[in-house]
Amino acid sequence: IITTQIEHKCVLDSCRVLGETGRFEITYLPVDKDGLVDPAELAAAIRPNTVLVSIMLVNNEIGCVQKMREIGQICRAHKGLFLHSDAAQGIGKIPISVDELDVDLMSISGHKLYGPKGVGALYTRRRPRVRLEPIISGGGQERGLRSGTLAPALVAGLGSAAEISMYEMEVTKFYFYKILTN
Repeated sequence: IITTQIEHKCVLDSCRVLGETGRFEITYLPVDKDGLVDPAELAAAIRPNTVLVSIMLVNNEIGCVQKMREIGQICRAHKGLFLHSDAAQGIGKIPISVDELDVDLMSISGHKLYGPKGVGALYTRRRPRVRLEPIISGGGQERGLRSGTLAPALVAGLGSAAEISMYEMEVTKFYFYKILTN
């Protein structure tokens, strides 16, 4: 697994735990003074047994936006290697397209776009198919990926927040353009 030294604590802690199992080797890429990963360093770090690269789209502390499209193209050149991006900090603030970014997995959190706390979403690409294993078994919800009943109000709240944030981005863009051109 390859990630960066400046990922969100939830990713860093998950990688640490996976590394402690002895089943995974974790490579932590350095970043430059602006918080960006050097795509050449990523390419050099990929080994034949690398299965996952996880790099956040927008950093939660310094706000840098990674070159995800270039990172995605590097990962796509390696069969069996999947790219995950934690997009929680970018969702609702910058336009995001999973196809343009070339990611296989993308996670977001509802509260980051003023939606309800306790709900998020995980995008998984169909081709090449990303196969996930459940952490907790039982119930068979969501094609066997998780147990328990969904909270429809939270899911609807996340959807509404996403819809509103897309509109708000356009309004904000309009006002920024107006300020810059006057």
